[in-house]
Amino acid sequence: MISAYINEGVTIKTIVDLHSHTTFSDGDMQPGELVGYASELGLKALSITDHDTVEGLDIAEKECEGRGIEFIPGIEFTTKLDIPQMELHILGYGFDREDTELLKKTDEARNNAFKYARKVCSMLESYDWTIDYSVLENASGILTKHDICTSVLKGDITNYDFHNEWLGENSRFYVEIEKFKAEEAIRTIHEAGGKAICAHLLRSLDMFGSTQMLSTVAGSLIHGGIDGFEVFYGNSTKKQIETMYNICRKHDLLMTGGSDFHGHARKGRCSLGGYNTYGINYNQQRLIDMLRIKRTGIGSFTESANKERVLQKV
Repeated sequence: MISAYINEGVTIKTIVDLHSHTTFSDGDMQPGELVGYASELGLKALSITDHDTVEGLDIAEKECEGRGIEFIPGIEFTTKLDIPQMELHILGYGFDREDTELLKKTDEARNNAFKYARKVCSMLESYDWTIDYSVLENASGILTKHDICTSVLKGDITNYDFHNEWLGENSRFYVEIEKFKAEEAIRTIHEAGGKAICAHLLRSLDMFGSTQMLSTVAGSLIHGGIDGFEVFYGNSTKKQIETMYNICRKHDLLMTGGSDFHGHARKGRCSLGGYNTYGINYNQQRLIDMLRIKRTGIGSFTESANKERVLQKV
């Protein structure tokens, strides 16, 4: 039951961050730098969840081993929903990073990102923006919107403001990137032995003006085998956390927490390990134990026999 790893009204230090990014996607720190920073903050467990790539995981794992930090292999797949039509991020944890089908998906995502960058750069140049293509050519991992923003010679305009005006979902210049469906990402993660968690669902729904669809989307994901939701996310409000907490509690799903850290001084982002909990604190070590268990099939983790051996009352 959920009470096995949730303690209400108890204040404890955050020692686990399950959502962070490096230079292998749209973060500012290299994997080794990020792990070093996590060590300075006293984190005991860390997951690097770069967008659609696993390329930085080996470096991070080796650095974690040297610093005594438990490393949880992670990824954040960029996917789509049909109802409503929106982008949705699916986090994967504890999977086999050499799984053939998973690597096919990351290759597909890399190709989609390349085609997207080509279309966006062409659009920007049509509006007389100058692009430093060496930035894109030297990018690690997968090309992201952050790389494109950095490559544009834009004077004093920040990446944040440029993204919102030219690349954001609400921009009149918005270019769609090809994505695969959320259920494909869930299935791929499961077949690679991992757990699939929906990232910042309320934030995603709000970005696409679809918060009224929460019950429908959450129900569809649960039906599709999602193992849990990112309840404790970044700068979430108390109401947002309570909403996702209640969904997980009702359906006996995993609850995870993460900062979505991209680097220092990123506008709108919280610090590594600094995500909000508002006094609802989960047994973080017990959660890590759950994520460490390898899947043996593609059914939901909440239906597996393994779960009963881990979920015990505290």
